[in-house]
Amino acid sequence: MKISFCSLGCKVNQYEVTAIINQFLDEGWELVPFDKIKDINVDAIIINTCSVTDTSDGKSRKMIHRAVKYAPDAIIAVMGCYSQLNSEKVASIKGVSIVIGTSNRDKLHDMILDKLNHKGLNIVNNTSDIMKQNCYEELKVHHTNDKTRAFVKIQDGCNNFCSYCTIPYARGLVRSRNKDNVIEEIQILSNNGVKEIVLTGIDTGSYGKDFDDYDLANLLEDICLNVNNLGRIRISSIENSEISVKLLNVIKKYQEHFCMHLHIPLQGSSDKVLKRMNRKYTMAQYLEKIDLIYSMFPDINITTDILTGFCSEDEEDFLNGLDVIKKAHFGEMHVFPYSRRPKTIAYKYTDQVDEATKHKRVLKILELNEEMALNYRKKFIGKELDVICEVNKDGWWHGHTSNYIEIKFKGDFNSNDLVKVRMTSANYPESIGEVL
Repeated sequence: MKISFCSLGCKVNQYEVTAIINQFLDEGWELVPFDKIKDINVDAIIINTCSVTDTSDGKSRKMIHRAVKYAPDAIIAVMGCYSQLNSEKVASIKGVSIVIGTSNRDKLHDMILDKLNHKGLNIVNNTSDIMKQNCYEELKVHHTNDKTRAFVKIQDGCNNFCSYCTIPYARGLVRSRNKDNVIEEIQILSNNGVKEIVLTGIDTGSYGKDFDDYDLANLLEDICLNVNNLGRIRISSIENSEISVKLLNVIKKYQEHFCMHLHIPLQGSSDKVLKRMNRKYTMAQYLEKIDLIYSMFPDINITTDILTGFCSEDEEDFLNGLDVIKKAHFGEMHVFPYSRRPKTIAYKYTDQVDEATKHKRVLKILELNEEMALNYRKKFIGKELDVICEVNKDGWWHGHTSNYIEIKFKGDFNSNDLVKVRMTSANYPESIGEVL
C-alpha cells in the first residue's frame, strides 16, 4: 500500500501530518513524495491545509484539486485549518473522500483504512466545533526522515484573538500537552540520533495556561533534567508578553542545551496599531523585553514577524515602526502585508490600507531586513560556531548554527554531524565558513 501527503503552513501542521503518516509507515506502507503522485499510483493522500492568509486558502484548494486530478482512484483526506473553517466547501470538491478539521486527527488513520475497505460515494465529514475541545489531542512522532531537526508539539490553540487572525477560530483555545508525553517523545527522538529539538505549538509560550502551577519554564527545566543524550533545544516562536524572567533564567541555567535564537513577533508599527490589532503590549514594553534578553544573552539572534499595512496604519505609524525595528536589532524579519480574513474583527474595519501602499511598505522593510541581517552576521566573522550538517549541495555542506545563521562549508562529513566552523564571510541569507 502507498500513501502520500502535502502539508501547508506552519510547523505544527508538519508535526501533525508526520504523526499520522508514522502510523501508516509502522504498518509497512510506502511513502510516495507528493510531486510523484502523477506517476506512481497511491492508495491514499492526506492534504493538510492552512488558512492564515488568502494566499494560504488558495494554495490549500490548489493542492486538493491537484491530488484529485493526479490520483483519482486514491482516498483523498483533507485536514487542517482551511477545512476546519470551510468544511462544507471542501466536502463539495468532487473526489474528496474524508474531511476533518483541527480535531479528530487521532482517528484519521482508522478512517482512511475504513474508507479503503468500504469505498463509496459518501463523503465522511468529521469536523467538529473546535471551541468545545478542552483537552489536548495526543499525536506522537517517534521517527522522522530528518535526523538533524525534529519538531515536537507541546500545545494547541490560542486565547489571544488578535483582531486580524483566524487561528483561534480554526484551532480553538489553549490546550497543553502532558509533560510526560513531551519528555518521552524527545527521549525517543534523541535516542534515534536527532540533534535538534524544535518545540512548537500554535501559541508555544502559552504552554501551561490551562494547568495549575506549571508553565513553559517548568517544562524546559524538566526536559533538561530528564532527557538523556539531549542535543539542542530551539523554541519555534514565542510572544513578547509570554517571555518571563523565570523562563529566561531557565535558559541561562541550561544554556548548553538552548539555541541562542528566539523568534518574537512584533507585528504592529505603533501603539495605536497594536491596540487595533489587540496585541498585548506596547512598543516600549516590547523593546524593554528585547533589551532584557540582550543583557542576558548578548549574541542571541532575535528574529520577528512584521505585519504591515494593517487598518489605520498611516505613514507616521509606518516610520515609527521602522525606528522600533532598528532599535530591536533583529537578525531577520518575516514580512507580510495585511490580508483581510473573514470571521475576524478587523474584517469589518473600514479604514483599510490600499494594496499599493502595502506593497511599497513590504519592500521597504525587506530592504531594511537585508541590511540588519547582514550586520548581525558580520559580528561572527572569525568566530567559532557549531553547525549541524543538514544537506550537501555541489560539494558544500549547508546547515544552521545555534543562533540560526545559515552557513555553508566544505569537508568530508555525514548528514547530522556536528561540526565546528569558523565564519570567513558574512552574507545573507547564507554565510561561508571553514572547518576548524
